[in-house]
Amino acid sequence: MKVSPRPRPRPRPLTNALPISAFVALALGSTAMHAPPALAASEPPPTLSPAPDVYAVIVGYNGGAPGLPSLRFADDDAVRFAMLLGTPNGSAATTHVELLTDVDAESAAQWAKAGFAPKPTGSASRTSVTKAFENTARLLRARPRQGPPPVFYFIYAGHGVHGHILLAPEAGAEAALTGHELRALVATLTSAAPELRAYAFVDACRAQSLFSERGAATEPGVGPDLAAETADLEERARSVPLGVIAAAVSDRPAGEMRSLGGGFFSHVLASGLAGAADADGNNIVSFAELAAFVAYNTQHVVPQRPWFSPPAGDLSATVVDLRGARTRVDLSAAPSGRYLIAGREGRPLLAEAFKSDGHDLRLVMPPGRFRITQVIHDQPLRTTDIELEIDVPQGHAAAGIGAWSEQLAASATALRGTSDADEPTATDAPAFLSAFTSDAVATLAAAYHAGREPEQRTNDASASQALGVALNIATAPAGLTGVETGVAAHYRRRMHRLFWGVEALLARSPHTVASATYSLERYAGLVELGVPWRWRKQSLALSVGLGGGLLVRRAYDGGLSGDTFAPTALTRALYAVQLSERFALAIAVEGGAEWIAIDGRRSAFGRIAGNGGIEWTF
Repeated sequence: MKVSPRPRPRPRPLTNALPISAFVALALGSTAMHAPPALAASEPPPTLSPAPDVYAVIVGYNGGAPGLPSLRFADDDAVRFAMLLGTPNGSAATTHVELLTDVDAESAAQWAKAGFAPKPTGSASRTSVTKAFENTARLLRARPRQGPPPVFYFIYAGHGVHGHILLAPEAGAEAALTGHELRALVATLTSAAPELRAYAFVDACRAQSLFSERGAATEPGVGPDLAAETADLEERARSVPLGVIAAAVSDRPAGEMRSLGGGFFSHVLASGLAGAADADGNNIVSFAELAAFVAYNTQHVVPQRPWFSPPAGDLSATVVDLRGARTRVDLSAAPSGRYLIAGREGRPLLAEAFKSDGHDLRLVMPPGRFRITQVIHDQPLRTTDIELEIDVPQGHAAAGIGAWSEQLAASATALRGTSDADEPTATDAPAFLSAFTSDAVATLAAAYHAGREPEQRTNDASASQALGVALNIATAPAGLTGVETGVAAHYRRRMHRLFWGVEALLARSPHTVASATYSLERYAGLVELGVPWRWRKQSLALSVGLGGGLLVRRAYDGGLSGDTFAPTALTRALYAVQLSERFALAIAVEGGAEWIAIDGRRSAFGRIAGNGGIEWTF
């Protein structure tokens, strides 16, 4: 879920350090911004290597659900990402973006005034999402196997409820996509291109639950289960090295703001992908840089906690390669301060950055005409806006900003107070209040490698195998009175929507008949097949099993007799609750029959048993 809070006054500039508990303590610098003398225009960076092919599926859905209001700007967020990622990228052979949204009339008019015409390829429905992935997989299979690995982005803006994101319904009241289904869809792409680098960015409430609680079931009425359609990819889906940055942890909301014309997380993320997150100036935005940038500019301003999970634990993975970008706004010669880049009439807001002295700043933009605003916070709740319009042409050269100060007389506006509460502007929105540097990235990386990374799993839904030991208690064999006790060890493995397993049992029961004292010892094995159901940290499974084993009658005077193989058939119910990331408590009850040979004649006997123990899932 995303919420639309009432516009609030911009917070006062912060000059102290503020901890970011979900990620890492990122120090905030001074927010005073003053324009130094003009600098010479910087040269655009050279193309150092071929740029990777770019593929994206971008979804924006404003619709709500019972108890959830409709949103206003999810479609705008989706369009903004499509413009950014669809910008021709150097020597990339392919840039393929699927934009799935319904642009409302207000947004369409605003984009038209800015000189842009969004062209969605479909609506934000399950059918459109599936088709978009199929189109992308087809293109990946057809691409030449040369050059750098291609990169894929899945981006969603809209409502999130526990374990899934909402989509436009095609039948019924609601439709949704679970995190497990998303991973299965991404697995279709990695099957087409094993070298693919894949990322998912989700701007929705409780977005973490989409990835860390992947067993969450689709609620009644949200549509057919896409996981069933991709069951053969289930095993591969769990191993896809998918990099994730989500707007909020599992129990927190995410918000959108009228002053930004979009979600704050989407605004920060888009700015980072455009190049504002390039802390070291090498024209490559790594996962660590982007995650730190999102944390640095989100949590200390708005009450939401972003969450991240690097692909295969690799913080150095390249998220976006800007070295071959064709069209950019080059602010390297501009004075230090906060900059907003918007359409030619000041809307929509496309990106934001805080430039520090001596640091180059180049932001990828599609060809067009833009308004660049430097915002100087000289007093609390008051700003000076210095505006300059530039053209970003199609071509290799970046649009450079030369003598910025020469534009001050013509472009500077009067000091303005806070905007009307009904019509706030981007300069009144929560701001990037200080420069983003490599120190913030290093701090995040140090905290992550020290073991404070976000938990990847909250139940055994992402584990496909389990080893366990249990204490077993059952009725005595052959219809005798008494109790059989023993120990069982088992191995189970998920196989699509089923599981299979094997179990070994060692058990014993003491008996006394007509003053003769003896024990029955069982050495048995079992093969089982069943169906599991999972929710949150719990699971339930029903199975049938066939097996048997040696049953030995051992008299205390040393005599031995028994049945060399007593067949067994049973049904079992298994309940498990996760105790930690790797260990679960498992309890089972079972009933069935066994066939035991007594004095040369085999007879059937009922058997009831139960056991409890610990499982190690992996």
